[in-house]
Amino acid sequence: MHTIILPNEKVTAFLSTKYPETNTGWRWSVWAVHYAQDGKYVIKHSFSGEIITLSDEEYTNALNNEELRRRRYVVPNDFDEATKYKEVVGLIKLTNPESEGLRTYTILPTTACNARCVYCYEEGYAVSTMTQATAERLVDFICETKQEEKITLAWFGGEPLVGTKTISFICNSLAERNVPFRSRMITNGSLFTTEMVKEATEIWKLEKVQVSLDGDRRDYEDRKRYIYPLKDNYDIVMKSIRLLADVGIKVNLRVNFDRENIGRLRPFLLEMKERFSEDKNVSLYLSALYQEKEKPYFIELEREMFELNRYVRELGINYENREKIQTSFRLNGCMADALDKTIVIHPDGRFYDCEHLPEGHSWGNIFDGVTDRELFERLSAPHEIDERCAKCPYLPQCTPFYIKGCPGWFEKCREYMELKTEYELRRIAETCNQR
Repeated sequence: MHTIILPNEKVTAFLSTKYPETNTGWRWSVWAVHYAQDGKYVIKHSFSGEIITLSDEEYTNALNNEELRRRRYVVPNDFDEATKYKEVVGLIKLTNPESEGLRTYTILPTTACNARCVYCYEEGYAVSTMTQATAERLVDFICETKQEEKITLAWFGGEPLVGTKTISFICNSLAERNVPFRSRMITNGSLFTTEMVKEATEIWKLEKVQVSLDGDRRDYEDRKRYIYPLKDNYDIVMKSIRLLADVGIKVNLRVNFDRENIGRLRPFLLEMKERFSEDKNVSLYLSALYQEKEKPYFIELEREMFELNRYVRELGINYENREKIQTSFRLNGCMADALDKTIVIHPDGRFYDCEHLPEGHSWGNIFDGVTDRELFERLSAPHEIDERCAKCPYLPQCTPFYIKGCPGWFEKCREYMELKTEYELRRIAETCNQR
């Protein structure tokens, strides 16, 4: 037995290494995910985050191995792992209290946008731009609700750069009140100028930007459909990426794909290598459009994506590795599961629990606070583990609840996690075999 990655201490502190007496026999834990290659087994414990390798003989005799029992890879047949998971999550939250107050404010200065992306989920939303009075109240709200440490302002839209005056006002006002903050932004990048980049570093305290791309020039123009198509928007965005990176802002390029364009991405990725591979401030990752998750071919599309990631590595592009080994323990599944730490604020001041559903149910606003107590308490209350998730090996690295209707949820989530983990463990096995 060889340990590749050590377990998470927060989890193991509450996972007893002893079991009550049992006469039911032993089995592999639900959380033990296996991958076999060339007579060697790579096993990931999705709860503790530990990853080990076993020889063929060790694997054959695993159920009798006391060390594997101690590490919770092997458990009694009657051991209720879902209940233990819920218990440990509760204990970690109780014994690791975080700072009081909100730490992240996702702010939409406007829902207006200078593009008409063919896949935009905000299509049909009413256009709204934050007024001066709302911005002033928002500054007060942030000062009233923030944690003591540095906070994060996450600028979203619409296209947030349509609302730069609002962004600057809020940031200047917070600086005047000595509120420490940093900013990040999701943008199409087409409106950045040299002067704006200077403002972004000095006033907005912008540290990271995500810029969405859709492939080469032809795909980009066909899919983005800017209001002013005669402008060289593709070249403008490439120049913006360089301007941001040159002043030290981290730029993460999200390359959107679906079944229609994925076959044309290799030449585009080669272009990205030629443009940005020498710049450590520019990274890249591939992401399927939300709409693709509901399609019957989604898993095969993701398999193509993982193979394309191999090509990205071969090119030497600095990329955000979405197939990296996930061993960290998540107390919260997403921003909607952490309403005590993060909040989404619409241009009119309304609160939402998720940036991807700004037109969904609002439970309050910056002027009146919580206006729908029932909805707020339902959203912020600890979630029960749905029966669909109770025996899923990926529960600890996904979310402790099941909410159909969430844009991040999709029917084949388990199949996707199996595929992703297969690629994770295969890379480990390949590395081990090279030693």
